[in-house]
Parts: sequence; structure tokens; C-alpha cells
Amino acid sequence: MPTITEKLLLERGRPKSTQLEKIKSLNLSDLSLENADLDSTLLRRLTSLEELDVSGNLLTELPASLPLPALRRLNCANNQLEEVTSLKQFRMLEELSLEDNLYMTISDSYKLMFLLPKLRRLSGKEITSTANHVRFVASEELSRRVSSLWERSFQERLPSSPSAAQARVLGKEFVKAAETQVKYGASSLSDYTKWRAAKRKEISSESSPRKKTCLSAADDITQSAERSPRRCVRFENVSTATDKAGLSPGVKLQESPRKSVQSLRSPRKLDQSQQSPMKAAQSQQNSRKTFQPQQSPSKSITSLRSTKKAEHSEQSLRKPVAIKESPRKADQPKAAVSQPDSSLDTLRKSPRKRQAKEPAKKGQGEEGEEEQGSRTPRRTSKDPITMRPLHFLQCHSKQNSPDDFSTQLWACAFEPRIDSSGGSRGHSSRTVATCGGESVCIIDCETGSVLNKYKVSGEEFFCLAWSMMTLLTGDGRGHRVSVLAAAGRRGVVKLIHPKASLAYGEFRASRRAVSTLCFSPAQESFLFTGTYDKKIILWDIGGLDCEYKFKVSQLLVLEAASIPLHLRLVPSAPEQHLLAGCEDGLLLFDIQLSKNQLKRQCRPNNSHYSIFVKHSYTRERSSELEFQFPVYKKEEEENEFRLIDSLSFLSNDIVVSKSAMQGSIYLWSWSKTLASRRKSREVEVEILAELQWSSTELPYISLSTCPGEDYVVCGDEKGDLWTYEVSQCLRAGAKTDKMIPPTQILEWPAPNRKGHGPIAGTSVNSVAMDPELQYLVALTDKNIAAVWRRA
Repeated sequence: MPTITEKLLLERGRPKSTQLEKIKSLNLSDLSLENADLDSTLLRRLTSLEELDVSGNLLTELPASLPLPALRRLNCANNQLEEVTSLKQFRMLEELSLEDNLYMTISDSYKLMFLLPKLRRLSGKEITSTANHVRFVASEELSRRVSSLWERSFQERLPSSPSAAQARVLGKEFVKAAETQVKYGASSLSDYTKWRAAKRKEISSESSPRKKTCLSAADDITQSAERSPRRCVRFENVSTATDKAGLSPGVKLQESPRKSVQSLRSPRKLDQSQQSPMKAAQSQQNSRKTFQPQQSPSKSITSLRSTKKAEHSEQSLRKPVAIKESPRKADQPKAAVSQPDSSLDTLRKSPRKRQAKEPAKKGQGEEGEEEQGSRTPRRTSKDPITMRPLHFLQCHSKQNSPDDFSTQLWACAFEPRIDSSGGSRGHSSRTVATCGGESVCIIDCETGSVLNKYKVSGEEFFCLAWSMMTLLTGDGRGHRVSVLAAAGRRGVVKLIHPKASLAYGEFRASRRAVSTLCFSPAQESFLFTGTYDKKIILWDIGGLDCEYKFKVSQLLVLEAASIPLHLRLVPSAPEQHLLAGCEDGLLLFDIQLSKNQLKRQCRPNNSHYSIFVKHSYTRERSSELEFQFPVYKKEEEENEFRLIDSLSFLSNDIVVSKSAMQGSIYLWSWSKTLASRRKSREVEVEILAELQWSSTELPYISLSTCPGEDYVVCGDEKGDLWTYEVSQCLRAGAKTDKMIPPTQILEWPAPNRKGHGPIAGTSVNSVAMDPELQYLVALTDKNIAAVWRRA
């Protein structure tokens, strides 16, 4: 048996190095190592270690004082492990192998799921969905049962002013009763239940003794037994690569109603029965046919069109066209093109911007003191940001028609880029996803080519969102991939892996339309959906294996008073707070799963797959706060200014939002607003600045922010882009009552359609920027995606 020395570690470590601190992978398998052979002092120096293999040894446990902060994969197979709680020190652990350890039980597996918050693969099996139920779901039902036991049998036995000894005795009796009387889960988990019960806190006789006795004694007991798999709802969508099939043709999609000045009414009074969530303000004079959703296809994996096929079938730019710098007169009319009959083959681009009424002050781009907690470094250059148009794409046409200038494009988002450590924060991508009409497109911003296109006949896509997930390969290894979720009128969320050209699955989020999607940055598989039935639902879509099997379960239901249009997790507390911009105001929800109140109900099988759905414990709660804005005081007869159609974070603390018809954009402080909260459910926002914007009466025009550049962009009804460099404003920190004009207004370039003249500007529904602001994408009401590049 060799002695663990620095030389041995360097020989068996990878990559080869002369320093232990640089080793990322270490193989100590089949060395007949015992517990005493593991030198904690030496191993503690492996601060960059991501993978450790100690299989085939004689270990009964790992040292308790072995902090390996970067460890993600641990192989302890074929040992003699008896105790697993020492593994709780590896908080970043994602994969753990415990095969061929004779003394391991199912209770040990549940302990590991509870102790390791990022664990997703255990002994070769994908456990993400199960582990999340262990951590978040079952404890809620236990909490209810334990609280019921306390109130029924122990609450009245506690004196009004108990001594510490009395509280301690009663607490121990209560814990023992909970262990024996509260039944939940399979009998094979009894050891796990007792282990959780043993972690209870001592009961104190300090303030609020009755409450503290119940909470402290029951706190861990309420989570001491986890659900049996038989008691857990699971919407399981199983799909494999061998099931590829084309989508069946469906009914012709009815066009969404167009925006009009006459359409907007009070958000409280909108007729929402059959309307598109994005166009709920349709004029009552417009006639419409009732839309009947087509049954979704039974096959969940659909081949996306290849790059070449997409480029030939879609009317996108065939070649990038050089920009011709010929200034357009300010008073030149923007004449619309009637009945165009060819694609946007040749675009003559006129000047890209005009100065705002008040030009930006010199030094506005200078770097100020970086805000505390900001995730992205601030721009240090003094040069103003200049954007120039690069491509104009017509890639969402119905039936690939070059004459389609009516399909409305609704949402776009840049693909997160994976860095060397497996993360995506702060790295730019030139790939953007866009949605509108029947299709979702993946576009290369530099070349203007459509890399992939996903189409569903009869659907109308309204929203999309990206997440980074781990795809497990056949040999058990995992690598990070980007996954795209998209949804719309039908209420079905489509899950797409663009790099593999696969739409690998779907699940029904609602029987009504989905208006917005948002992935959690804290839990990569947690997806929030905002739906037209005024609900916000948190789903766990599970992990991915090599056959693209996945499981979907519902974790939380939030009741909104109106249709949610935008969802944003608070960067400083992504596991606690969710902001929801709705048609009737801006709401704050507490999304901590440990605080849920349970309501048992039987859920219908809404999936398109044959899945047996059992009883579940669905958590429902209403909003915690409603934010009040100054514009609300301008309430008019036909407009209450409560429709929040833009919401984004510019930093960990700065929120950017606007109401429809407001004519301006608010910058406000999250922390100061929360600090000013009183007992009332309503709270006045702490406005830092107000940005001048268009006076349009059109709703549903969404802004975007680039935190790394202190940059805000919002389109308008004419196709122009209003841009704001707000670093100077943020540096000042204090509230200003002066309306801040835009730094620049990038005019609609009026691209020429060959033989038919310039295309008139139209409403810009959505904009998106990559983290480094190299590209800016704007989606319009005329089936045109405009790509701008930084000069």
C-alpha cells in the first residue's frame, strides 16, 4: 500500500503540473487505501480539483475536514463505506458513484440528496427530479402533518411561561411522538427519518415560547422523512432519438390582431376570452374567428431543419450587403411598400442614428465606482457606443412566402456561451433565438444565416428562454449544453437542443396561452411559465441523458391577478424573489419552496404522452407585494397605466421598467424600495431616474438592458431604437427629477426591397443584446428581424 505523498499526487494528477493547486483530475483508485492513509493536510491543497477517483480501496468514510471547493465528480465505488454524511462538505458535487459498497442503503441515498444541493447523478442514475422533490417538496407535507400533531396533542400542554427545562422535556417528547406517529413515505426510509429527527434543535424558553417550541422542535422533523416515489406526482415525458418524426400538418394559424392607437383600453377591462396574450387590446370592431388549438403531435423529437435547408427555404439575406452611407433627410417620408414580391435581397441602409434632443454629455461613458455586488464589470472606455445595421432577415414567413410582412415577431434572446469552467456568466455569443408566428429560429448574427428553424403548424410562439444544462453521455460523463424553451398560444412548452438540431420534448404548461418564460440561474432545470390563465408556475424539467429522456414536475403555483407579461428573478436573491410585470401591475412573489403552503389535489394528465399521473401536493400562493409607480397617479378614464410591458435588471439593484403609454422609462432601486416597505401590501418604488421615451399609445413594446455597459435600449412604434448610456446617472446614485433624454435614437434604416423601394418602419416588439454589446437584435411587427453590430 503506497503512502500518499505530494509526489504521488502529482504523478496521478491531470493536467501534469508541479503544483497541487493546478490539478483538476486525480486518480487514486485500486491502491488499497484506508481512512488513515488520506492526509487531509496534503489533499486540502487541491483547491482546483474537479474530479476525484478513490474507487477500489478500503475506505469506510472520507475525512470530515477535506474542503475541496471545486469538486464536481467523485467516484467512491467498490469501497466499504458505512457513513455518507462526511460528503456534505463537497457542496459543488454533481456526480457521485457508490456502487459495490455493501453497507449503502436507500436511506443513505436520500441523505446524500438532501446534503448535496447540486447532486444530479448518483451511481450512474439521473436523480435531478427525485432530488429536487427530496429537497423541496416532501418537507411541505411533513410540515403540515407535524404542525397538526403539535396543535392537536402538545400546544396546550406548554405553560404560558415555561422554563427551559420544561420546554426541553416537552420538546423531546414531541420529537419522539413525531418520529413514531407521523407517517410519510416508504418504510425503507425509516432510518433516514430518524436521522433527520436527530438533527433537531434544542428548544428554548425565550420569546414566543409556544411558537418557538413548535418551530424549533418540529423544524427538522417536518423535513425528516421524504416522499415515497409512489406518492409523488411526476409528469414524465420520455423521448428518445429513435422516435424522430416530422410534425403533422395542422390548421392554418389565425393572425394575431394588430396594434392600433384605438386598441388600448384599461387593462382591467380587456376582453381576454379568445385573444392572443400579446394582443389582448385588440379593437372591438375587428372581427375574429375562434382559434381551436391543434392537438400536439405525439412524437416529441423532431429534426430541426439543417442550416442549408433553412437558408434556402427561408427568405433571409443570401449575402451580407455592404452599408452605403448616404444620409437620409430627416423629413423624408417612409413610404410603405405595397404587395412586395421578392425577398430582401438587396438592402440599402441609410444613416443609423440621429442625435437626441439633448446630446450626451462629455464623459458620460466614464467609469464610475462599480456598484456593489454587480455581476458584470463596467465599461471603462470613454468612447460612446455606436451601433450600425448589419442584416435584415425575413425568416418567420408563413409558408415561406416572400410576401409575408404581417407575421409579428415577439421575443429574442442570446444563447449563453459556455466558458472553460462550464459556466456562462459574462461571456458573449453571436447566436440569437427569435420567435414569432409558427416558428423559432436560431440565427448567427455575424453572417445573418439561419442555423436552425423549428416550426409547428398552427402554433403562434410568444416567448422563449435559454438555460445551460448538463447532458449525460453514454459513458456517464456530462458536458454542458444550451437548451432553449419556447411556448405560445397553445400552452405547450417546447424543449430544444439547437446544437443537436433536436426538439427533444414538450409538456403542457396550461390549457391557455403561455405569455412568458424564465429559467432560474440558481437551479438550471427550474423553469417559470406565465400563462394566460393568470398563473405563474414553477416547473422542474429535470436533467438530460444520452437518449434525451426527461421528467417534468410542478413545484409551485403563484396566483397573479392579471396576465403576467414579464418574469424576472431578483439577481441578489434568485431563490427567494420573483418580479412579475403583469397587465394590472408589478408584483413581487416569495418563491422559497421551504415556505410553501400545501394543497392536495389530483392533477389532470395534460401531457401529450401516455403517462400515469398520481396525486400531487401543489403549492399555491399569492403575491407578497405590489409596487406603486408615480405614473399611476396620472390615471385617466381609459388608461390606468398599470400594464407593465417592460421589465429588466441593469445591475443587482437597479430595475428598469415602464408601463404602456407612459412615455418614459423608470430606473428604480430594488434595495431602497424593499427597505421602505411597511406593513401595507403596497410599496412606493424609489425612483432613481426617468428616461424620456416615445409618446406612443401602443402596448407590448419591450426594452432590454446590458449591465456590463450600463446600456438600455427600447424600440418604438416607428422602428426606431431609443438608446441610453446611464453610467453617469448610476454613478450619481441620487434621485433626479429631470427627465433624461436618450443618448441616441437609432432610426429605422428603411431597407430597400429589390424593385419596390424602402420598407416603412413599424413597431419594434422586442430587443436583445449580448453581454458584451457586440450585437443588438430588434424584432418588428412586419416579420423583419434587424441585426445591428457595434461599430
